[in-house]
Amino acid sequence: MKLLNLNVCIKMDNFNEVKKMINTENPDFCTFQEVINAVDRNCYDMYKFKNKLSKLKNYPYNEFAPIYITKQITCNGEIERDFGGRAEQGSMILSKHVIVEHKNQFYYNEYRYSYDMTYFRQKDWCRSIQNSIVKVNGQDIQIINVHGVWNKDKTDDERTLAQSKFILSQVRKDLPCILVGDFNSQPTTKSIKMIDKKFRNLIKEYGITRTRPTFDDGLDVGDIVCDYIFVNNKVKVNNFIVSEQVVSDHLALILDFDIKE
Repeated sequence: MKLLNLNVCIKMDNFNEVKKMINTENPDFCTFQEVINAVDRNCYDMYKFKNKLSKLKNYPYNEFAPIYITKQITCNGEIERDFGGRAEQGSMILSKHVIVEHKNQFYYNEYRYSYDMTYFRQKDWCRSIQNSIVKVNGQDIQIINVHGVWNKDKTDDERTLAQSKFILSQVRKDLPCILVGDFNSQPTTKSIKMIDKKFRNLIKEYGITRTRPTFDDGLDVGDIVCDYIFVNNKVKVNNFIVSEQVVSDHLALILDFDIKE
């Protein structure tokens, strides 16, 4: 089986490039962060990302985990981003296999009905994990999709430590489990090392030195590691790579795996 993970980047009009990557890799599962769901028909086309992903024929099962809904993102009273209508941002899973259980579990603030980023650098907005159980050949597998709390240097604070504790508290010990996503934390943080103690960190194990391409957008910079795949001891890893193909401001993580008998 294969899983592909990517933060698709709200700032980029890149659905066709992401679709091409999906078609080329042909994974069993896709996990995405920063997916935009156009709630209103008059939303601009680049913000109909979730709507387009839902129509991919090879993936009859999908779930979306939104964290806010708004028509515009504002900052200091100015419009930073206009969606053209009501739109949600969240995480998404696509699956070739039936999703038997799905939860959108908030651990930092709650779902919001507007989005002002004036104090984003100090407070972030709200965060949840997308917690799914999929069934493959009669076997349940847990996939937890993470888009972690943001801070400038991707370092530890009380929120990132609480995030790791929450994620670990939701792990099903009786099932094969994959933790995946943009954790917004560097490998040396206590937040990541906390998960290392319970899971195999494939970024560390495979000597990955970056999960973001080269860039500097004034908010984040590239050439760092902040995206991860962790697996428990019920998952057999056949191969793991970070793709160097640039389709977003993050690089795609691709896991080839089986379930141990």
